Amino acid sequence: MLTKRKIVLTCLLIILFSAGASTAGQQAGPVSDHVPASSNDAGSGTDEQESEQQLNSDTKVKRETASTESATSADEHVTDTPAIEPVSVKSEGITPQSIAIPALEIDASIEEVGLTEEREMDVPTDGDIVGWFHQGAKPGAQGNAVLAGHVDDLSGPAIFYDLHKLEPGDEIIIESADGESLTFEVSNMEVYPYNDAPVDELFGSSSAKNLNLITCTGEFDNEAGTHNERLVVFTELKE
Repeated sequence: MLTKRKIVLTCLLIILFSAGASTAGQQAGPVSDHVPASSNDAGSGTDEQESEQQLNSDTKVKRETASTESATSADEHVTDTPAIEPVSVKSEGITPQSIAIPALEIDASIEEVGLTEEREMDVPTDGDIVGWFHQGAKPGAQGNAVLAGHVDDLSGPAIFYDLHKLEPGDEIIIESADGESLTFEVSNMEVYPYNDAPVDELFGSSSAKNLNLITCTGEFDNEAGTHNERLVVFTELKE
């Protein structure tokens, strides 16, 4: 009787051990992918290993391709960037000797002028000559080159009497003593009070190559001894 109980107890322990081992094996499987318990598990593990290696290989290739494309794109961007050109002699401007305005049939000489005692731009005494402010930019250089001429004088209409008739697109031709010429194109014109003109806009620095023509306009102010307004024609170099 005792022997039978031992046999039953032993069988029961074997069954419980086998069931526990089976359950433990199912839970531990995912953790130990590379230690299969049978030949079938080994095949499955090898496939998973190869799949993972292939995935890692594909990922590496994609990263290398993306890196190459990024480098190529950067190279193309650098290649497309225009090179900085050296400043040419012509961009430094010319010393003007004459001015021609075909639309107004003007062809006149230019002389250098500076500042008056009142710190204003001077003008030639001769009504048929145009003054260039030589303390500013030269025509053709970056900045605002300025020319001024009388609208009238004691004898009647002067060189810039018809300046107000210019229209956008009209040309101003400036020539130097050695025959070099530059053509400027009218962009717009403005009228300012004679004592409230935008000095910086007319004489200040600029990245463009401007030429501004100034003359008197409006009524004559006897007390001030000048016209009460200034007409400014803005032009830009035709490249």
